[in-house]
Amino acid sequence: MNPLVSVIVPTYNSSRTLTECLSALKGQNYKNIEVIITDSFSNDQTKEIAREFTDKIIDAESLALARKKGVELAKGKYILFLDSDQIINLDTIELSVKACEEEGYDGVTHFERSKIYKNTFVERLINYDKWIFHSEEDDDPIYGTAEPRFFKTDFVKRIDFLDNPPITFEFAIINLKINKMGARIKFINAYIYHYETSTFWQVAKKFFRYGFYYISALKRFPNLVMHHSAPRRTYFTARALTHPFLLLGLFALYGVKGAATFCGIISYTFKPRCQTN
Repeated sequence: MNPLVSVIVPTYNSSRTLTECLSALKGQNYKNIEVIITDSFSNDQTKEIAREFTDKIIDAESLALARKKGVELAKGKYILFLDSDQIINLDTIELSVKACEEEGYDGVTHFERSKIYKNTFVERLINYDKWIFHSEEDDDPIYGTAEPRFFKTDFVKRIDFLDNPPITFEFAIINLKINKMGARIKFINAYIYHYETSTFWQVAKKFFRYGFYYISALKRFPNLVMHHSAPRRTYFTARALTHPFLLLGLFALYGVKGAATFCGIISYTFKPRCQTN
């Protein structure tokens, strides 16, 4: 009646948010949980913090390998992918298991919101963006915006994570692959809160790094990448006009994201050639 849930948390220098993340897992109403930390050689207090909550800590060279190694180690009937800067409500896992066990679903999509830390304009923009995305409950793997993170393990273990480009479009690709297996996914009233980047400069640095993997993702999943790179259909709904000023701000935010990603693509494309010369 209470199947084991494996929560996989990749980390890298995550000491600022990891205690809050793991404390929320420890305090879950649902108790049959194993926490697996996959760390990419942090040089801060990440591992020390992790050891206070779990003894399942393994090293992984990259995010793609972190997901893969975590899945290989998982013993639960269900897997929840959680980032180290995400906090879940105390009933999130309980509601997730209930939807699968009692209603026959193979996974669930949660509502995601931003956890405002510095109350900057960028944080408010990203929070508004998430609100638009998830309020429409649109988790279609190609055309949608929300992405499920909780699945039956049987589906997840069939994914080739080494074929999944790290970082860029990661969960969209996982969603697509599991959807093609015939999994039934349900949107549930449970929440995940995410600490966001707080300045346009931090957003630019993040998406510059994403640009390194963009072309690889585009070659392997062209339909998905093209649709996720274009304005999402949720922006063309009445809900998106609730706060026109913030909606205009999202154009600036996505302009920064697009420009930074393009610069990352150019840098990644020409860097090996420059080193050779």
